[in-house]
Amino acid sequence: MIKIRNLALFSALGVSACTDSTETYRENVDIQYYQDNSKTGDLIVWGISPDLIIKTYVGEKNRISEDTVLSSPFLGQFPISFEPSEQFMESHDHVENVADFQNPMQFNLLLNNANNIEINNFYDKNYQNQVKVHVQNFSTADPLSFQYKRTPREWINYLIPHQFVQYEKAFKKVGLECYSMNFDSGISYHCLGRASDPQKTEFLMKIIKNNFNQRIVITTIEAPMYPNVRVEWTMPYESLKDWKDVDQNIWRLLDIWNVSQSRK
Repeated sequence: MIKIRNLALFSALGVSACTDSTETYRENVDIQYYQDNSKTGDLIVWGISPDLIIKTYVGEKNRISEDTVLSSPFLGQFPISFEPSEQFMESHDHVENVADFQNPMQFNLLLNNANNIEINNFYDKNYQNQVKVHVQNFSTADPLSFQYKRTPREWINYLIPHQFVQYEKAFKKVGLECYSMNFDSGISYHCLGRASDPQKTEFLMKIIKNNFNQRIVITTIEAPMYPNVRVEWTMPYESLKDWKDVDQNIWRLLDIWNVSQSRK
């Protein structure tokens, strides 16, 4: 039998958007999550959800920016065309729990044959040709937050009548449907697009300025194939033209790395 460490929270994955109780949230506050001490080349088995269990070799994680302490389990930094070897779940495997909502699993992808780019945390400075990816289990988030949950399209439809954006000023950009903001904010515009997962899930993309005054792209996707899992990735605005390549390779890698029996 496969041994799974600290994955009790997976039985609570049925939190719905209309939940008005914090019972599930309170039940899971004492769960022990994996503290990442992996090194480049280690074979890891990390559980994000019952439908997404990552088994692979840790990528490059030696070039860490000075004064950076990685707060989340970090799988490594990979070329975007990286081809991992396929792994299989073994009876002796221990699945480490990386389903921490506050510190989700992270990995980086590098574009245009870039290398020697420093690694830092998800919300720290972004580097050209570097994509930061979060894979977050949100089943233990406070259920109150789900009361205002909207799909990407519902979010845009909410902004239009409140005059935060103008439908008449919608425009197309590199295959995205975009809306400029009507007021001065850190967000330049919102965009809608379709991911390359099997369901072609609609996603919301925001072009914003970060704390370093960089224009960056933040994309958030919740695909039905991985219930209660949110994939979020950021990259500099200069790489916006590469968003389809980034999206395709994120789903490709997750599929190869995934050894969950529920997906076989």
